[in-house]
Amino acid sequence: MSSSEIARQLGYVSARAVRNRIDRLVGRGFIAINAAAVPERLGFPINADIFIEAEPGKIQEVAEHLCSLEQVSYVALSTGETDISASVIAIDMHDLQTFITEKLHTISGVRKTRSYVLTKVLKQTCDLPLPTKLPEV
Repeated sequence: MSSSEIARQLGYVSARAVRNRIDRLVGRGFIAINAAAVPERLGFPINADIFIEAEPGKIQEVAEHLCSLEQVSYVALSTGETDISASVIAIDMHDLQTFITEKLHTISGVRKTRSYVLTKVLKQTCDLPLPTKLPEV
């Protein structure tokens, strides 16, 4: 929605005030504005979640290496049985297998991986419920 439309719907602020508020929210890290590609439409129908166990002291290093790889769309440090969670896109199952064996398993510090191919994504959103009281911006 454009700043003008937001201002029109609110009825009591100008489009400029809306733009300034959005700029402050972005600048202070409360929101991010971006567009996301749809991998399937771009020729990457295979999407897999990979859980990685890293050697002690190597978790951050492995995660940073994963962040640098083109096929990796998401990387997070986690708790529990695995240290790192990552999402990977691929053009086919052979491409995914090649990624796992020739890239992922050759990263220094990777101890063990578990891969799960996603057969159908039912929900993917950035629309989060807002708390009743927001911090001042």
